[in-house]
Amino acid sequence: MTKQSVTEWIVDHNTCFLLGAGCSLCAKKPTIDRLTEMVRDASSQAVQVLLGDIRGKGNRKANVEDLINYLLRMRQLMDSRKTPPGREDWRIDTIDEELLNIQKAIVEGVGADWQPSEHHERFLVRLATSKRRRPIDIFCLNYDTVLEASMESIRVRYTDGFVGSENAYFEPSAFEQIPTNTVFFRLYKLHGSVNWIRDHADIVRRRPGSSLADTPRAVVYPAEQKYLQTQYGVYETLMRLFRDRLRDPDNNNKLVVLGYSFGDEHINAAIEDGIRSPQSNLTVHAFVGPEDDVEAQKARFELIASRCEHRFNAVICNKYCVGPGLDDAEWRDICGGELWKFENVVNLLTEAGNE
Repeated sequence: MTKQSVTEWIVDHNTCFLLGAGCSLCAKKPTIDRLTEMVRDASSQAVQVLLGDIRGKGNRKANVEDLINYLLRMRQLMDSRKTPPGREDWRIDTIDEELLNIQKAIVEGVGADWQPSEHHERFLVRLATSKRRRPIDIFCLNYDTVLEASMESIRVRYTDGFVGSENAYFEPSAFEQIPTNTVFFRLYKLHGSVNWIRDHADIVRRRPGSSLADTPRAVVYPAEQKYLQTQYGVYETLMRLFRDRLRDPDNNNKLVVLGYSFGDEHINAAIEDGIRSPQSNLTVHAFVGPEDDVEAQKARFELIASRCEHRFNAVICNKYCVGPGLDDAEWRDICGGELWKFENVVNLLTEAGNE
């Protein structure tokens, strides 16, 4: 037995990818929990109290994205009031100031360095050398630039939806401009990036990290409310493209999920909708690490699988396999491989490629 099923899922030409913060741990980037701690430590007392009082989705603690969403909802409500709030209350100007401070803390925590990762390079090379007949779509929830730096290091063609170089601007049609007779990656950063800004004309731009200085960042604003959909439409566009890709009618359409704990309800809803939409051919294969309560984690993923016509599969640490994707022999073959760690998936792929 050679772990063949997992390798085939990943290198198949119909497969797209969703990569979360866990994939950047091997590049020494923080997890979302660690980043939340960094933001909390750099924030005002009022923000620290607020973060401690917010509920996260499911059984998890609130993270920095929950905090940002809460502040933006609060800002929207404040903006709709006829009577300005009292001096002791949150105000629009104080919310804006706190949001800017949070953005700066995210950039500092993640780092704006442009450094490739050996593991990401090997992963990309393995995909590039597989027999593919379509662009390789990677949807990423991370704010770091490890993937972009790794793509440029190994010199593969890619687009991240921006046009230009020093002062690039977001242009969704860039994802449609697919070169022929070459391997081509499309990178969709669903939660933004440390090198994104919003200029005075309200245009989202990508700039070299060294030129950003104290420029206000776009960084991370998951599209949740009308406020975001009007002012931060780039995220709405990227989420639409994510949903469209999941609903691709091609046979054997697959989504492989690495380094993501399924803590974002918008992403989860898009995945479930992709499976359950009419004429859908999508099957999902997720590799997730253990939570504090692994039994509750297993039950949560079993519930997702039951809603998804059993086309949702999850390997949970080394303990459980949810869904019909692997038979007993295949599960025994991989269960000790710690495949929730990105570097271990890469090792499996490269070993299989050398067989």
